[in-house]
This record gives sequence, structure tokens and C-alpha cells, in this order.
Amino acid sequence: MIKIKRFTQGLLGSNTYVVWDEISKEAAVIDTGNSDAVVKEVIDKEKLSLKYIILTHAHFDHIHYLPKFKETFPMAKVVIHQDDNVLLENPRLNASVLFGSAHEYDKADITVIDEDELKLGENILKIISTPGHTPGGICILIDKIMFSGDTLFYSGFGRTDLGAGDVALMSKSIEKLYSLDGNIEVYPGHGTKTTIGREREENPYLYF
Repeated sequence: MIKIKRFTQGLLGSNTYVVWDEISKEAAVIDTGNSDAVVKEVIDKEKLSLKYIILTHAHFDHIHYLPKFKETFPMAKVVIHQDDNVLLENPRLNASVLFGSAHEYDKADITVIDEDELKLGENILKIISTPGHTPGGICILIDKIMFSGDTLFYSGFGRTDLGAGDVALMSKSIEKLYSLDGNIEVYPGHGTKTTIGREREENPYLYF
């Protein structure tokens, strides 16, 4: 059984999730816009082994604390889509220059592409490539739970005017997500959770 803890005080209100398998205690962090210190409290309290630090995309508000996470959890592997790996090193493309300071980050330990899979205990984390907000934006699907980064929000979707955004690719990515089971719970990179069905029927940005 998968358990989830969400932190919401990141840069620009970005979400960080700790996801773990209740039996094996293997865990993953999804996005590092919130402090490693608050995540460590959960890791320690639940006696978890952090296996992955997964980045849904390489924008500053989701990767800000990545160096601290690597210090605090040196055994965890950093994971990103292969098309966003280069953004980590580029202050313009990772949008850190917009926050008044240029930051360069080390490349990830593991790069993924569409339909790759990672294991967390007996759970399969399926990578869904959703370019548009960034070239290598991803969603992570675990059974009926999906972490959507800045691709799909409650009544919204990711902006395409930062760095290497592309509105045509974003449109295709949204259509791809809308083709999934409507009962899938969506945990976005900002804001509250939703479902595929709810967004398919009620999201005001159905056509763009």
C-alpha cells in the first residue's frame, strides 16, 4: 500500500511529496521545492529508506533544495526525464534567473523516458512523458494515483512561456492525460489534488 505526505510551503507554493510503500518502507520524494528538513522528519518518523528523488521537471521552484536533499540523503538517486537533464545546468532554462540569482545544478543520476518504470517495494512507478511546460516534463503514475508536476492542475495547466515551453506540446500532453481512467487521483505540483475525470469535464482550459 502506498502512503503520501504532501508539503505545500515551497517556492511559489510548490508541492513536495513523500511517497512510500508501507511494507518495504522504500520511499521516493517528488520535487524538491520544499526544505529537506521537513521531509527528513517524515523519513525518520516512518523509518523510511529514500530510494529516489524524482523531479517532474527542472524549474527552480521544484528543484531549489535539490543540493540539500543530495547532502541529507546521499544514497537516494536523482531522477529526471532525459530532455530536462540539461535544463538543470542552465540558469535561464531552469528559470532561476527569474528569481534574481542564477543557479546551476548537477545532472541527475538516472534519466527516464516515456513508459519507463521504477520500483518502490512492490509498486510500479510508471513515467508518462508530458512535454509542454518544459521539454522533459513528466507525470508519475502509481496504480490510480498520479503526480502531475506542472502539467495538470485543479482547473488549470502549466504555463508555456518560461524557458523552453511549447503550447502545442502542452495541448497534446493534456489530451494524453485526459485519455486515462477518470478515477485516477491527480496530485499536482501546485495546489490541491483533483481527478482526471474532474479535469476532463470541468477544467476551463479544455481547448487551447
